[in-house]
Amino acid sequence: MVPGSSPGGPTKENRLLNSNKFKISFIAFIIFTIFLLFESFFWHYSSKLSYFCFDTLSFSTYCQDVHVHKKYTIFDSNRFGYNPLIWNERGLVETLQILFLIISILYFCKILFFKKREKKNLFYIILIFYFVCLLYYFFEEISWGQHYFNWKSSDFFIEYNNQKETNLHNISNLLDQLPRSLLSIWCSLSFIIIIFFRKFNSNEDYNFFILPSKKLKYISYLLLIFILPDLILDLFIAELDYTTTLQINFTDIIIFFSLNFIRLSEYQELLFTFYILNHSIFFKNYLEKKI
Repeated sequence: MVPGSSPGGPTKENRLLNSNKFKISFIAFIIFTIFLLFESFFWHYSSKLSYFCFDTLSFSTYCQDVHVHKKYTIFDSNRFGYNPLIWNERGLVETLQILFLIISILYFCKILFFKKREKKNLFYIILIFYFVCLLYYFFEEISWGQHYFNWKSSDFFIEYNNQKETNLHNISNLLDQLPRSLLSIWCSLSFIIIIFFRKFNSNEDYNFFILPSKKLKYISYLLLIFILPDLILDLFIAELDYTTTLQINFTDIIIFFSLNFIRLSEYQELLFTFYILNHSIFFKNYLEKKI
């Protein structure tokens, strides 16, 4: 009997429902991304746009209307960078990351329950390791609770942590960039990795763990859009000149095309957690089919 065709397995209607749930959540995520792009663009470039004269389509320290001399006030000349309510610690984006990770951990608890009879199996050990990595990711994101309970960091973290917080990833580039690079590969290239992996491994559990659903590739595509431009431009442009000018300058253009007018690292982490959440859901659904 084909897995999932048993009386206790998911019906075709249930599989269709799960597919529709992903479609709805992905569309909602795209809409949220569009909101972030527009909000961040006007926030980041507000200081520049405050000197843009819409009637003459030029930059000036004093813009004038056809009838009344006035300076445009739709933008704030003192506003630049990123909206703290969205991008700072405990802001909207980080809160969503934490929420996605919590739900992912709960789903993975169910996954470990499904596979509990295979405790001596290598695959079960891999799942345990992945679960531990999820927990580590979650606790590092909240600085092991410091972001919410506001305790003072110990002397060790005050001395060695770049942000004086109780976490490891801000102590060295290795502890920060290595996990980030592994996450980038896992979340953005799994739909390619599985093609080569299947040539050397026929175990469906491993294959479905790497890519439990082809729908995940849409999240991977989105992640690549927000990784590749910045990566490519970094290869060709060693250092940007952040000298402030009244007009749009070369640095402003590079920031725009590399999508750095949003807090790119935080948005990438949001995509990581969104991928991990959907990966956990799809993999749990796969295991349910086998019961």
